Amino acid sequence: MEQQNLENTDRAFTRVRRLSDFLDNAITIPGTSYRIGIDPLLGLIPGLGDYLGAFLSGYIIFESARLGASRATLGRMFFNVILETILGLIPGLGDIFDVFWKANAKNRTLLEKQIASSEKREKADWLFLFILLLGLLLIIIGVASLSLWILVSIIQASPFF
Repeated sequence: MEQQNLENTDRAFTRVRRLSDFLDNAITIPGTSYRIGIDPLLGLIPGLGDYLGAFLSGYIIFESARLGASRATLGRMFFNVILETILGLIPGLGDIFDVFWKANAKNRTLLEKQIASSEKREKADWLFLFILLLGLLLIIIGVASLSLWILVSIIQASPFF
């Protein structure tokens, strides 16, 4: 039974590592050793890209909770994703920020440190995780609504429409 739990843990961590690499380090910039992922490229899709990136980052938080991350670790992960999501919405500047911030790689490192740590920690409960992910969803909806309101206001104020 314990062998099966260890295998499930390994598979879950492998999923987190692969998704993190895909989002933040999938592509080497030619002529450099610097890597970027799909997340900054998703941000270039108007209206949807940053939200899809936040959703995928939320999955990393979910898996981290299943792997036993503490409340403090999940809280830091949540902060990384929210910061990247909100700043990522700023046209141009947000895309540059996404290239360098790499919230998913930071979150994977936090999870690795948590798993490697031998200190006793209290695993986050499912209610805490639910509140974090609900908060992420509400912030995404709020930012999307604000963006839509700004766009509609600009269109209505424009003499061309």
